[in-house]
Amino acid sequence: MKYTPYINWTKSDFNRHLKGLANKFDLGQPIKALIEVALLDERWDPITDYDGCTLVQDAYHPCLSCFLHDYLWNTGQGGKNADSLFHWIMLKEGLTAGKVKRRYLAVRIYWLVYSKWKYFGQRNLEPYSPEFEAVLKYINKEK
Repeated sequence: MKYTPYINWTKSDFNRHLKGLANKFDLGQPIKALIEVALLDERWDPITDYDGCTLVQDAYHPCLSCFLHDYLWNTGQGGKNADSLFHWIMLKEGLTAGKVKRRYLAVRIYWLVYSKWKYFGQRNLEPYSPEFEAVLKYINKEK
């Protein structure tokens, strides 16, 4: 049986909570636009496909960094740029530099050792959405 901790949530609940976190951490409009796309994208169902942060405790139930990271990976947009967004949001969420580094390294290793090849095999490599492209430009300006 698949672990689905948010089975009783609605997309409206997700939208309200995740955009609230985006406001709290001043993540900008591009992140809010990516949240909307993630909630409406028919390639995944956030209620059943998002299972929280893997192997770690979510800081904000659901955690914005983990949510967007899972969305990007599940829709074929995973890889280094998705992992970089994950890293950037975790820093903005106030996680310690050590925690951020460990989590970032874990997802990079997982991508390189397993997921990259799984997605290649499934042909689940998709072009980035315009909203994800805008987020990447936005976070690169902040660095």
